[in-house]
Amino acid sequence: MNRHLAIVTIACFAFAASGAEPASETDLLVSGLQEKVAAIASHAVGASPSGAILPGVSLAEGISEVTGVAISPLLGISAVGAWKYWHAEADARARLPWYCQPWAWGSGLGLIALCFCKDLFGAAVPGILKKPLDWVELFENKASALVASTAFVPLVALAMSEYQRIQPEQAAGALAGSGMAMAPLANMVEASLASPWVTVPLSLALFAVVWLTSHAIHVLIALSPFGIVDTGLKLAKLGLLTLLTGSAAMIHTVSPLPALVLCGIIAIISALLARWSFRLLVFGSVMVSDLLFGRKASTDEIRAKGTGAFFARSYQGIPPRSFGRIETDAGGNAVFVRRPWLVLPPRRVSIPADGLVLCKGILHPSLGHRSAPDAKPRRLCYLLPRYRGLEDSLAARLRCTETLDSALVRGFKAIRQWFVDVTTFAAEPTQR
Repeated sequence: MNRHLAIVTIACFAFAASGAEPASETDLLVSGLQEKVAAIASHAVGASPSGAILPGVSLAEGISEVTGVAISPLLGISAVGAWKYWHAEADARARLPWYCQPWAWGSGLGLIALCFCKDLFGAAVPGILKKPLDWVELFENKASALVASTAFVPLVALAMSEYQRIQPEQAAGALAGSGMAMAPLANMVEASLASPWVTVPLSLALFAVVWLTSHAIHVLIALSPFGIVDTGLKLAKLGLLTLLTGSAAMIHTVSPLPALVLCGIIAIISALLARWSFRLLVFGSVMVSDLLFGRKASTDEIRAKGTGAFFARSYQGIPPRSFGRIETDAGGNAVFVRRPWLVLPPRRVSIPADGLVLCKGILHPSLGHRSAPDAKPRRLCYLLPRYRGLEDSLAARLRCTETLDSALVRGFKAIRQWFVDVTTFAAEPTQR
């Protein structure tokens, strides 16, 4: 197992050029391990002024890379790849990992430049015309996160653990110099860092929770109708990346502590927002995919599978933006069926039988409820965009008392009617 692990690591992280061609597999392994140590010392774990490799620096650099890539996967992978490519020896660049090759980081930086141009020149056009590009960028963020979680984060975690396994005496010497060698916690941390079975799952967990919160910002940008909100969210994300880059730059010059503290704060906040971020992720994925791909449902689909919906507000202990389906029970009453985290056992919640109102919308219909006959309808559920044009069928199935236009639809209809009245009045003298 360890032999195979070392061979895989050498193939992914060997930066230094080897001398004469090894005569046997054993010589190849020894030479590769030496290259591995040199690569980690210069790119993954760093060294102190005296030349000793410090585990704290290794941990800080690895966590900073994972956190930065989680915040912006495409930008993070491209920036790390380009930096390592330009700092590697010319004859060693061919053996760099895939993300360090020009075709990988060049394509990533090219896509980032297109997104920047979209944001820069898109500010001069109405937001509704720029939204399809924001929707595409939302799915790009998912795709780049999938690539990063499978082909980048495990390599960074493997580099941290591989250093501890190959040269444990340097780690022990560093701990002894700090007076922590005999501390049980320090020994446990050292043993954990030496095992990829610990560092890889923890790195993936860190990447997942941070990316969830970061992706929630992309969902808010994709669904926000206001350009000023989009700009504010993007500036906030850029500011966080700048702060993280600055703290990472101090790892070798000042201390690894600021980077570790900042990454820890980001991880804690992301973990606290994980449930909210996950619901927003599902909400944005389903709604945007319907709008982007123009999905249409049929009455047969509604009858067989129910009506997909998201709760618009907290209702009977179910948080807002919880995804589920509205079905009808034996008595014909509407019931909301939801699976927490999409995989846990389903939970059924009864929807009020009286006072239901179906509201038509420009992007998607919604289900409202009147607490009294003369009360204003309060939105209860967001229905999926695929149900546009089926409002009357849905109203009959859910026993809604009336079907209304949303305020935005009424505004557009009023503008259209005004335009028709004005043009008709202006055309009357010419017709006479």
